[in-house]
Amino acid sequence: MIMTKLRSALQLALLLSVVSQTVIAHQHKQKITFKTDDNQTIVAWFQQPVPMEEPHPVIILIHQGGASKDEWVNLPLWHKLTQAGYALLAYDIRQHGESSADRDDIFDLFNNPVRAPLDLKAAITFVQSKTTIDSSRIGIIGASVGANLAVMASALSEYPIRSAVALSGKTDAAKNLANISGSIQAHTLFTIASEGEQGGLRKKWAESFYQSAKRPKKLEITSGSAHGSAILTEHPSLNNEIIQWFEQTLK
Repeated sequence: MIMTKLRSALQLALLLSVVSQTVIAHQHKQKITFKTDDNQTIVAWFQQPVPMEEPHPVIILIHQGGASKDEWVNLPLWHKLTQAGYALLAYDIRQHGESSADRDDIFDLFNNPVRAPLDLKAAITFVQSKTTIDSSRIGIIGASVGANLAVMASALSEYPIRSAVALSGKTDAAKNLANISGSIQAHTLFTIASEGEQGGLRKKWAESFYQSAKRPKKLEITSGSAHGSAILTEHPSLNNEIIQWFEQTLK
């Protein structure tokens, strides 16, 4: 009887510990809003790592066209990054998710240097305002249009980005967002694409980003035809590669 009660007590303590850890792991995730320079309201998920070690690096995650900030929080990569000690900010690009819409032209949105880039600038301003964030260690992960924004920010000195990961980017769109006509030279860039997506074009564009980028840089062409963040689901080993990349370039 005594052993049974002791076993029950231990099981209860273990259960409470698991519940407590789960609560702690999620209590820092919060929905926040901030304004852009052209008065758009951007909605984002913001989560700080547990245990909280200050100041810590931050990674901004930018979704692909037609998706939202939730694209990232439902992936294993989100939890792996918080466990590795990174703060995370995933926001809705204007005209997506819960953010406001300035006008209804998606093609222009994906190419205009004074629309979606202003959202990213506002996101950077937000993380710079947090005393728990080391503003000298800002990274980006982007998918599709998010990848183009990541490459753009990595190439332009006005964006204080130390390291970037681009999934399924497009060279012309990244140059349009950066408002440059020549080759776009990102720095500290890990570019990823599937071999078969869009008839091989995304592979070609990823290789072009890699060739133009300044070191350190990394290129990964995966099998299949998955696009954007879906590549991480089809090739889960990339999660650890991305974490290793940030360990080498951001921490």
